[in-house]
Parts: sequence; structure tokens; C-alpha cells
Amino acid sequence: MKVARREFPPAPETAAGAREFVHDTLLSWGVPDPFDDVILLVSELVTNAVIHARSPLEVTVRRLEGATEVMVSDTAPERAVPQAGPLSVDTSPSRGDERSGGLGLALASAIASSWGVSYGRDDKAVWFRIDDAGDGVASLEAPTVPRRSPNRTARPTPWSSLDAALGSRLSLPQLLERTVEYSATALGGDAAYIALATSDETMWEVRAAVGLTSGGAHWRPLRIRTEEAFPSAAPEAGAMINDDLMIARAHRGRLSRAGMRSLVTAPLIVDGRVTGLLGVASRRARHFAPAAARRLQEGADLIALPVERARLAEVELSRRASLSFLAEASDLLAGTLDERMTGALAAQLITSRLGRWCAIHTINELGVSRLTHVMHGNENYNDVLRELLSGAPPREQRDPRPLWGPTDLGEGEIDDGLVRELVRGPAISIPLVAHGRELGRMTIGKNESDDFTREEVDVSDDLSRRVASAMENARLHERQAAMSVALQRSLLPAREKEPVIPDVDHAVFYRPADEKNVVGGDFYDVFAASGRWCFAIGDVCGTGPEAAAVTGLARHTLRALAKEGFTPSHIMQRLNMAILDENTSTRFLTMLYGEMTPATDGGGGMRVRMVCAGHPLPLRLSPKGGVEQFGASQPLLGAFEDVGFTTENVDIRPGEVVLAVTDGVTERRSNSDMLGDTGLERIFSGCAGLSAQAVISRIDRELEEYAPGGHTDDTAMLVLRFL
Repeated sequence: MKVARREFPPAPETAAGAREFVHDTLLSWGVPDPFDDVILLVSELVTNAVIHARSPLEVTVRRLEGATEVMVSDTAPERAVPQAGPLSVDTSPSRGDERSGGLGLALASAIASSWGVSYGRDDKAVWFRIDDAGDGVASLEAPTVPRRSPNRTARPTPWSSLDAALGSRLSLPQLLERTVEYSATALGGDAAYIALATSDETMWEVRAAVGLTSGGAHWRPLRIRTEEAFPSAAPEAGAMINDDLMIARAHRGRLSRAGMRSLVTAPLIVDGRVTGLLGVASRRARHFAPAAARRLQEGADLIALPVERARLAEVELSRRASLSFLAEASDLLAGTLDERMTGALAAQLITSRLGRWCAIHTINELGVSRLTHVMHGNENYNDVLRELLSGAPPREQRDPRPLWGPTDLGEGEIDDGLVRELVRGPAISIPLVAHGRELGRMTIGKNESDDFTREEVDVSDDLSRRVASAMENARLHERQAAMSVALQRSLLPAREKEPVIPDVDHAVFYRPADEKNVVGGDFYDVFAASGRWCFAIGDVCGTGPEAAAVTGLARHTLRALAKEGFTPSHIMQRLNMAILDENTSTRFLTMLYGEMTPATDGGGGMRVRMVCAGHPLPLRLSPKGGVEQFGASQPLLGAFEDVGFTTENVDIRPGEVVLAVTDGVTERRSNSDMLGDTGLERIFSGCAGLSAQAVISRIDRELEEYAPGGHTDDTAMLVLRFL
């Protein structure tokens, strides 16, 4: 009896190493070939041990008289070997879900002359024996095990395990992984891969592979050109053999770097169209015979249609996910009219779905480009990425490849680990164009080990148009808002230009109903004219730009007439006609206008000449806290042509305070209650002894406590405190 042993780590490449060990051992012992069944079972049992035991394992090969025995042992007896079920192709959900392990024991039951599982204190072992004659007679040295039933079908083909996997309702990645594993085993190869055509059929994507990575690293999907996928320059209708890759152009790359010397490939053909390629490679030159090519083509034909169906389903799911992502992105981008927020949202969306990092450059009205947003999935990279992209924006690049080369960076800079990882990864850079004008650049990058799919590039291109449109809308809104602010500010007097009135402390307050507007239908004014100090407070029916137009007309007309020396009654008459001439019949105006001159009775104070045109009457607060209204209400402005106004004269004593407000104050509501004149008088009565500005602050605070956030109308207040 001959014995050979070798230990292996629990790594993905262990199955290939075990196959090679058993294959070489049997050849060295002179065991007649073929021994495909032995290699197949070794691959399955070792794979099961790696997946389930996750411990170092030992493969022992014994050569008995007329039989070969292999034992796979591990050091994890607590992890039981999954029970062997019947090896059959069953597409029903119940059968597809009940097998949680691999097919190793099922195949052992179907192929081996005898097999078994033994558990020890520190280890467990799975073994099988195959007779050279294949007659199913077990050796006396083997443990007694259940014999195969007489009506069992003939021994399965090398693709029986793959056929069974097709009925297990596997996902496309799982099916492809099983396919390459079974292909390497069935042909005794050291590596295998499967490549599928991309949606535009211009490239091939290696979706699964075994034996081509080092250190047990998981295979990542890789895009390759057509000439890299096929031994010849173009796809062929049948299997092909390349006896020595060292003298071939096609696979001088990754296969050669993995130590492969020979290759056999078989196309996946659906409806006369090549949809993929299945390849098996070996470290030995001229390893594959025509029989191996025919066998591989059988496997390719077996999986071609199921793989294509699964791929189309995957494409459809991806398409739906992309549409959902773009719809969500559109909703989020449409929800903001701020350009910086638009760029920040775009960067977040991209790093969550399309790339590992994103940079947004914007171009202002002068054509100057500026980096505005940088975001990396790892925050530690943000500063490095910002420094790399701080100069001119990258050139337009829709074909994924590194943005920088060694000559683009400073000497020694490429040695930095963070920089090296960033500059080696693929990236795309897409202009942000709206209405034929470039607004900036959107750059997306990935890790070096990743790649962009064609669909991701298309989605990025679609997203760039939506981001550009949102940026253009934000810029238009910002320009319109700036114009509106500039125009509306001209309707309010500048604080620094308000006159200093002798012996009078005055303060004003204004708050528009719409926070987006600086001024609306309410207004105030304090100015000097011909030795008098004039004040006004008014309220236009309505709010917004239309009301602001009447506000501008009233304020400028009022100042012009006052400086001409007209009396308050005459000014109101002329202003009424001006509003009517503007055909603003639906924009009425209430106004309190007054002029102050020093009192002539020698007792100090001021003589106020005023007209209250439909406006709430002003209030007067005595030093002792008494509050009263004064003046008489006259017709409002802009409603009737044949109306007259009368100037009233009122003497205000030192220490008294005058308050004039618009109806936004008295009509402040808390649920169904309204503040009204009585509520305002109560608040004002507690302001005795306060400065003019302190009176404003007290009333504003009381209003907020009465109805928090309840300013639904423009609000203006004017306070005159006579010293």
C-alpha cells in the first residue's frame, strides 16, 4: 500500500492545490488514467471542508490493490458534515431549499465504491474509495456501508454536479462560481473563468474565476477586450485549445501571471449568438486533448441558456434600480434652489451609488472654475483628494481610466500611500451642461480594484444633466432673488440716513409676511423736509411684489410732496389721485402721516400735524402708564376720487410716547383669538419709562409669546418718545 499526505490552509485556492496534489501523486504511482472521478470527489470534499470546517485540513491518498482511497480530515469535529441527500435535478422550491451544504457526499454516494464519515475528539474525516474496475465491489478493508440500490442509474457524467446546481435556484453570481469550480474539476485544470458579454457587446466581463488570484483573494469582476477573452482574434462557434500561452498574445496577461501555460475555451451560445465564454487553464503546456474541449463544450451548452436568462433578469433589476435612483435624485435636486446645496446633494448621491469618491467643480459667470465639493467614502481621503483636484478641473473623460499619470504629480508624491490609491483607480469626468453652457464638471472615481460598468457610466451621464439643470435653476433663482432684494430694499429708508430729531427718541420695526421678501405691503418712513420732521406708516391691501409696487409709489410721492411744503391734507389728496391714476383699483392704501414742529406754547413737547387715512389710530402713553387713542379716522387712499382730507393738530407733551402700528400687529391670532386694540393697549401700558427701541422689543416679544410664529401678515411699528 502506498500513502501520501499533504496539509492545506482553509483558502479558496486549496481545492485547486488538492486536485493537483492527488493528480500528480496518482501519476507518480503509475495509476492508469483516467481518474476523473477521484479528482471530482477530491474537489468537492475539500471545498466542503474549506467552507464548513474553516480549519486547516489534510488530504491523504492511499493506493490499495485495485483501488484508490482518499481521506479529507479537518480539526473542527464540532462542525458536522451536512448529510448527503439524493443527487437529482429538482427545480421545486422545497428541494432547492433543503440542501444547505455542498454536493460532496451526494457525489460520493453516487460515484464511490464505498465512502464514510468518522468523528474523533479532535478531528473528523470524510473518505471514499473507488475501484479501478468500477464494478462497485467494495474491498474487505473498507467499512461496511450501504450499497447502492440495484435500480440506480448509470454513473453520472462529469457535469452531474453542475446539472444539480442548475436546479438549486442559485443566483447568477453563485451559479457562475459553481460553474468555474466544476469546470476546473471536470477537466483537471488549475484555473477556470467565465466571461459574459456586456450589454453593448463591445467588451467582456470576467464575472467569476478560480485559481487566478493570489493569497486566496476573492475574484472581482473584470472587464476585458474581446481579444483577451478568446484564444483567437474573434469569437468562434466551438471550443478551442491553446497549447502554450507563452507564445500567444491573447493571454500573456493575467493567465500568464498566474502561471498558466495552456488553455481550452468553449463559447456559450444562445440563439446563434455568443453570449459568454467558459475557459479552463493549466500550468502544464499541451495539457488539454480534444476530448477535454468536447467535454468543456458540453458544460458550456448546459449552462448557456440558464446563465443568459439569469443575466437578463439581472440587467432588468439593475435597470429598474437605476431608474429608481435617478427618480430619487431628481426629487432631491428639485427640492433645493441653492447651488451649493445642489452640489452637496449630488456628491452624496454619487458616493452612495456610483463611485467611491466624487468632486464637483463649478464655473462662475466670469468663466472661472472652482472646486466646491469633495467627498470620499473614507473621510480620511477628503483632504488628499481636495489637494489633488485643487487646480484646474480634470479633462472630460467618459472612458474609465486613471485621471493622473506619474508625470502629472510632483516628484515623490506618488509614493504617498493615500495618493497612490487615489491616482491608480479608474475615474470619469463629465461636464455639467445646461442650455448649451458649461456650468462645471462632475468627476467620479473608484478604488483600483473596482471598475465602472457601462450602465454606471450611462447613469452618471444622465445624472450630470439633472445636476446641471438643478444648478441652472438655482442660479436663476439666486439672480432673481438678488434683483428682488435690491429693488425691495430701495422701498425702505436706510437706517443710517434717518434724521436725528431734537428731543425725540424714535425707533421703527418691519417684518414681511414672506421671509423671501424684504418688503411687502407695509412700510414706514422718517425724514426731514423744510424745517419739519415727517413720519409715515402705511399698509397696502395685500402682500408681495404687487403690494410693494404701491408701497414704492406712496413713499416716493409722499417725500416729493412733503419737500414742496404741502400740508398733510393736500399731500393725502395728491397721493390719492396718484394711486388712482396708476389703475391699482384693487390695491388700497391706509396711511398715518404726520409732521412734527416744536410746540409754541413754551411748555416743551411737539406740535404734530397729521392725517390718519383709514389707518389704525395711533396710541399715546403717558408717563404714568395711561394709554389712549388720538386723532380721527379719514377715508383710505386709492378707493374714491371725490374725497377730502383734513389736517389735525395734536400737542404731545414731554415724557409721552406715541405708537403707530399696522393691522399685522392688532390682527395677530392665537388659535381663534385675536389680539385686537385692547390687547395692544394692555401691552403698551407696560412700556412706561422704556426707550423707543425697548418699546419695540417689548411689543415684539409679547406678540411672539401670544402667538408663536403667527406673523401671517406684514408688520410695521413706529415709536416716537418725546424727551
